[in-house]
Amino acid sequence: MAARNSFEVLTELLPQRPGSGLVVDWAAVEEAWGLEFPSDYKNLIAHYGDVLFGDYLEVIPPSIVTPATCDEPGAPRGGMGFITADARDTWADTEPSGIDAEPEELVTWGAACSADLFCWLTRGEPGKWPVLVFSHGDDVWTQYDFGMVEFLVRVLTAQPGVETMEETMLWGDRNPSYVNSGERRGARGK
Repeated sequence: MAARNSFEVLTELLPQRPGSGLVVDWAAVEEAWGLEFPSDYKNLIAHYGDVLFGDYLEVIPPSIVTPATCDEPGAPRGGMGFITADARDTWADTEPSGIDAEPEELVTWGAACSADLFCWLTRGEPGKWPVLVFSHGDDVWTQYDFGMVEFLVRVLTAQPGVETMEETMLWGDRNPSYVNSGERRGARGK
């Protein structure tokens, strides 16, 4: 991806639609989580929102609800905090080998209809956080040493380095369907 950045490639594969992005109070989200989120994720959320790719992988929108606060009374159910708490529990339960990480270092950015989880290993500079994928079918974690948007582009363009995604409906789909929650709500209301 040296010639063009991954976000440019993604926008070529997925033409943006007016009004599909989400406005996020990043200062509040980052204060709640105690970390800065990667710029590729912020760009994706700003341009596409909480997008569902090919009826398979949904990018989770950020929220101020964290794994530490998701069980508090009145906390809205679902979302990044709950799914991250589940991913951390799954990490601890599966005891992955070959990946040096603690459960608290995982933040989930995506979830698949297959129950696969897509996380960051939040170590170091946010722009360099690797992607960790939990394959639910075989209870295996795999680390990819590049960011979220590059991961998505590699899957959609069937590039080397993400072969564990070959069995998914997104593999090599250069024109996947995509929709965000606002568009899904609008379609249900028709």
